[in-house]
Amino acid sequence: MKYSWFELLTMGVGVCAVIGTSIATLSGANMGPEIVGQALILVALWGGLHYGLKGAVVSFIISTSIYAIVLFSFMSGQLSIALELFLFRTGVYGAVAFAAGELNTRLRYLFVKLEHHDYIDDVTNLYNAKYFAKLLENKINEFDRYGLKFSLASFAIREDLFSPLKQKARNKLIKEIGNSVVRGNIRGVDEAAHTADKEFMLLFPNTNLDGAAIATNRVSGKIRGYLDHHGLDTDSEDTIETEILEYPPDRAGIEELAAGLSETAPG
Repeated sequence: MKYSWFELLTMGVGVCAVIGTSIATLSGANMGPEIVGQALILVALWGGLHYGLKGAVVSFIISTSIYAIVLFSFMSGQLSIALELFLFRTGVYGAVAFAAGELNTRLRYLFVKLEHHDYIDDVTNLYNAKYFAKLLENKINEFDRYGLKFSLASFAIREDLFSPLKQKARNKLIKEIGNSVVRGNIRGVDEAAHTADKEFMLLFPNTNLDGAAIATNRVSGKIRGYLDHHGLDTDSEDTIETEILEYPPDRAGIEELAAGLSETAPG
């Protein structure tokens, strides 16, 4: 089962639930705003499921804004009741959006792992070098067909930071960096991979070099902050080495990288 099917199944359940609860409100005094309020749950759900935690934030803002406009316009003479309804709906939209965003973050890679175990890194549960090479090849083909540009970034953490650590502690740090730090600070449409012991890569679809640089600096800062929090010395400028490439300007470098990942990947 692919994650996209899980999205559709979850949205189908959500649609049925919204229709059922909307029918139950047809005889109510606040029928109009409540039907809109129920429908906006689907917006919050879809934003989190499809685009991750950042999509959850956007869909939450959209849902609450639309509902506020409809509700307070319809019930301008009953502000206290309208405020209670608004606060209730705000809680519902927040819970749905962020729960869906968390599902996206945690289940997306799990579904790939279940379907293609050799595409997932055992330590972090992110994509491995083999699958990241396939992603790059697919994006190159998409550019050749449709002109869809993309960028990618690599993060290499200095080896000596991990030298004093036992293997179990080392793996735990790398796993948390991959799952919570890297995956948790990119868009739902971006792809993350653990391609080497202390190296992560990100793929940014439809993103130019400037946009990728902003995202890369943010993720790099989060990694550095995580390492600092765990007592590792990150004062050196080369603690995290980053490289950003854009396709097609860096066509040769990206094609060489894809070929190298394919050759070095196990299996």
